Amino acid sequence: MNNCVSSHAWQKLSPVAMVYFVLHFIVRFVKDGIMNIAPVFVVFITQVERKLFWGTIGITVLGALLVIYSVLYYLNFRFKVSDHEVILKKGVFKKERITLNFAKIQNINIAVPFYFQPFKLVNCTFDAAGSAKQEVGLPGIAETAAILMRETVFNYKQQQAPLVSAAEPVTLEVDELPIFSLKNKEVAKFGLMSSMMAVVLVVAAPFSEHIVRFTKQEFVKPLVVIYQQFVPNAAAGALAIATVVLALVAFFLSVSILGSLLRFYNYQLYFSDGKLKRVAGLLERHQMSLNTNKIQAIEVKQNWVGLFLKRFTLSCKQVENSQYGQAKKGQSFIMPVLNSQQLQQAFDLCWQPCDLKAIPFVPIHSQYLRKNFTLFWLLPGVLVTALLYFFGAGLHWILLLEFLTVGLLLCWLRYKRYGIYSDGEHAFVRTGLIGSQITAFSLYKIQQVQRTQTPMMKRLGLASLQIQLACGKLKVPYLPACLVNQFINIALYQAESSDKNWL
Repeated sequence: MNNCVSSHAWQKLSPVAMVYFVLHFIVRFVKDGIMNIAPVFVVFITQVERKLFWGTIGITVLGALLVIYSVLYYLNFRFKVSDHEVILKKGVFKKERITLNFAKIQNINIAVPFYFQPFKLVNCTFDAAGSAKQEVGLPGIAETAAILMRETVFNYKQQQAPLVSAAEPVTLEVDELPIFSLKNKEVAKFGLMSSMMAVVLVVAAPFSEHIVRFTKQEFVKPLVVIYQQFVPNAAAGALAIATVVLALVAFFLSVSILGSLLRFYNYQLYFSDGKLKRVAGLLERHQMSLNTNKIQAIEVKQNWVGLFLKRFTLSCKQVENSQYGQAKKGQSFIMPVLNSQQLQQAFDLCWQPCDLKAIPFVPIHSQYLRKNFTLFWLLPGVLVTALLYFFGAGLHWILLLEFLTVGLLLCWLRYKRYGIYSDGEHAFVRTGLIGSQITAFSLYKIQQVQRTQTPMMKRLGLASLQIQLACGKLKVPYLPACLVNQFINIALYQAESSDKNWL
C-alpha cells in the first residue's frame, strides 16, 4: 500500500476496509432507505403475528445482505495513481470508473475513523471542485501512503500553478487551530432541535388507526393491569396512555440525538484563505470544505426548541437548481448549534461584519394579518359553528372563541416574523412562526425577481416580492409597492453592473 503513488498497477484496499463499507451502507440505509420501508414496518407491526420470530428472520436476512453487498463492493473496488491522475473502479451491479486529474483536485481530506486507528489506516478523499459525483474516496489505506499522495498532488499543482485558473487554489490544506469547537452536549441539543419526529409522524399518519389499535392491545392494556394495583381504574388508564406517549417521545428524541452525534460529534470549524472547513463525525472524522465565494445565501434558523435553548443553526446554501446543484445535492455546510457569540463569529466569517440583532427589518402591512385571519380562521370557524347549530348540535361559542384565539395568535406571530432589509448591495429576509429564519444574500446573485399585486393590494398600494436565488425561492408579501419597485431596480442594477462571479 505504501507504493500506491505513481503506480500504474491496479491496487486493492486493506481488508479492514470491509468494516468501513459495512458501516457505510448501514448508515446509508438508515438515512435514505428507512423512510421508504416505513409503511412496510407499520404493516408488520399491525398485521403480522409471531412478530419476534419473523422480525428476527427479517433483521438477520437484511444484515446478511448488507454484509454480502459490502464484501462484493470491497472485492470490486480498485484504484491506481499515475503521475497526474487518480483512477477508481467500483460498484457491484452498476460499475463505475472515475478518472480525476490532479489539476482538478480542490482539497484532500484525510480522516481517521476509530476502527482504523489500531491498523494505522485512514480514509483519503480527493475533493474535485466541491463535486460529490466526481469525488474520489479511498477508505482503508495506509496513513503514510495517504500523506505521500497528498504531497504528490500538492507538488504537481505547484508545478502547474501558472496554468491553473485563479479560481482553483493551489495551497489546499494547512495545520491550524479551529475557530471554535462544539461540545458534544451542545451537539446533542441539535437532535432536540431537529424535525425527525415530525417526519416520522407524517409517514405513519396513513396507518394511525392500526398503530393506535396495536398500541392499545400490546402496551396500554398490560400497563393498565399493572397500574390498577396501585391507583383507581380510571387513573390507571390515563397513566398507561401517558406512559406510552412519553416512551415514544423519549425513543424518537433518543434516535434524533444519536443521529446528530453520529454526524457532528466533536465538531470543529476552521477558516483559512477564504475557505471554511468543518471536521466532525463519530464513526468517521469527516471533513467538508467550502469556498466562501460559492455561498449563495446564508440561513440563520431558530425554531421553538432553539428559542427555548437559546441556540441557532447556520447553513451556507449552495447552488441547487443546475448541473452544479445536482453535484452538491445532499451536501450542506451546516453549523448545527451555536450560541449568540458563535453565531455572530461564524456569520462574520461567511459573510461580512454585521450585527444580526441590529438589522432594521421593514415589516409587512397589517392587511396580511387581517386577510389570513379572516379567510383561514374566522370564516371557517363561523361556518362550522353555524352548521353544527343547523343540525341541532347547539351553539358552541366557547369552542369558537378558543379556535379564533389560537388562529389570531398564529396569524399574528407569522405577521410579526416577516421582514426585509437591504443596504443596496446585500439583503436580509426574515420569516418564521414561533421561531425565525433570516436569509442573507448579495443582490448581484439574484437570478430572478418578481412583483405580484392583486386588485385589493393595488388599491392599498401594496405588492408581494418573490426572489429567485440559485439555492431556492424567497417571498415577502404585502410590502409597500414603492419599496418593492425600489428593491427590484437596485437588484437589476447590481446584477447587470457587477462583474463578480456569482458561482
